[in-house]
Amino acid sequence: MKTSFDLVEAIHEEASRFYAEQGTVPEAVALSPASYRRLIELRCQEQSIGNLIIGCAPILQFTTAVGTLRIVIDELLGDTAVEIG
Repeated sequence: MKTSFDLVEAIHEEASRFYAEQGTVPEAVALSPASYRRLIELRCQEQSIGNLIIGCAPILQFTTAVGTLRIVIDELLGDTAVEIG
């Protein structure tokens, strides 16, 4: 699976590529269940103070430079796949 940095960067890169090719903001990003769990882990790490976790709510949207994308979990995707559409 992609590392935490690579996963987030891959989403940004794919969204930017989609925007450059299509000229429109993508509506959604599809992630495997494992990648989605990793994204939640990253959010929890960002929101923790020391050993205190402030909150880890489900992530429904992901903000990129080209816009905010709805997150879709696709069980058929491989762990490192990121699909934008």
